Amino acid sequence: MKPPAGATVPGAAERDPGAGAAPSELTRRALHAAAGVLGPLAAALGPSVATPAFGALVAAAAAAELGRRRRPAFRAALERLAGGAFRPRETSAVSGASLLAAGFALSWWLFPVPAAERAILVAALADPMAAAVGSRLGSGGGKSLAGSAACAVTAALVLLLTGVPAAPTAAAALVAALAERAPWPGADNVAIPLGVGATLWWLG
Repeated sequence: MKPPAGATVPGAAERDPGAGAAPSELTRRALHAAAGVLGPLAAALGPSVATPAFGALVAAAAAAELGRRRRPAFRAALERLAGGAFRPRETSAVSGASLLAAGFALSWWLFPVPAAERAILVAALADPMAAAVGSRLGSGGGKSLAGSAACAVTAALVLLLTGVPAAPTAAAALVAALAERAPWPGADNVAIPLGVGATLWWLG
């Protein structure tokens, strides 16, 4: 049955690349990018403050995951607070936000401050850029080469602008693009900061 003129078909924005991202996806990407402030903030505060703070962040994420599963009212309140940024599959799976918190914390705990700060910035900015470009130029069948290229370019710009030499920048940008293609939902939120941090540490 053909919908009435002017009616909105549910999910049409997600299916039609020309329609742009759905509002919830725009919110999700904006929150993801905004989380990048944690890298410079942690570096400014120093390990004595930032290290336990990342522990508290992971603990809060774990508590939120437990609450989402056991308390429907808590889940509904959290989803309202997030502006609809949770995806349907995250109802029964670990959310991308919690995985991102884990990726940030592990990077901070494992790598020197300069590498960790940059890894957090790259993870925060390159992944949503990959999603935005991939949703526009990709085929709609999952990860796209266009999205991975956008991830690499964004990572390279972040690293160059924060003073990383060209060779480590190129290597870390390639690692970020490969990590972004992780096949499991949300895995790139952990793989990108760990991969970039390890590359910068190794080549540092």
